[in-house]
Amino acid sequence: MASANTKKKIIALGKFLFEHKYIVASDGNISARVNNWEMLITRSGVCKGELSTNDIVKLNLKDWNLEDKIYPLKPSSEYRMHSAIYLQRPDVNAVIHAHPALATTFAVTGRKLNVNLLTETAQTLGVIKYLGYYPPGSVELANAVRKAVIKHNVIILGNHGVVVCGQDLTDARFRLERLEFLAKVTLLVTLIQ
Repeated sequence: MASANTKKKIIALGKFLFEHKYIVASDGNISARVNNWEMLITRSGVCKGELSTNDIVKLNLKDWNLEDKIYPLKPSSEYRMHSAIYLQRPDVNAVIHAHPALATTFAVTGRKLNVNLLTETAQTLGVIKYLGYYPPGSVELANAVRKAVIKHNVIILGNHGVVVCGQDLTDARFRLERLEFLAKVTLLVTLIQ
């Protein structure tokens, strides 16, 4: 029953992220912890704005090589990164990987965002961690994120996008929204000055 409810929340969040252009096409991925050893994650190649319950896959957090297993639906290629976060942080129950345009612009340029620019972001985002480029879906990316998430809830991935985590899906979504708003305000301040 809890899994069915969580799937509905992931579907609603996917629609929100797609409609607000935090993700496009089949990009991005969303996951939620089910228990200490399992997560639900969106499947590969599906538009997050058009998710159904059949587009969400349950995985064991220790499955780092799915090529050895047969799943009716292929989970997101970023399943290792999500697993790494949950294994490293027992307090995290939701992860969003997205490509919001403005925050991703900072991921591409390497320019840093100042969380202290806005009171709300200073209080809710914490220090943003910046990682260099790692191939999407790779073990290297998962390991880099695993180390970064020890002290950070918001990670900007070089030339790729962002990863945010939270106590639940709403908490993670709010971090993503605030990150993108900070990127927008930073850009506007730069244009005005």
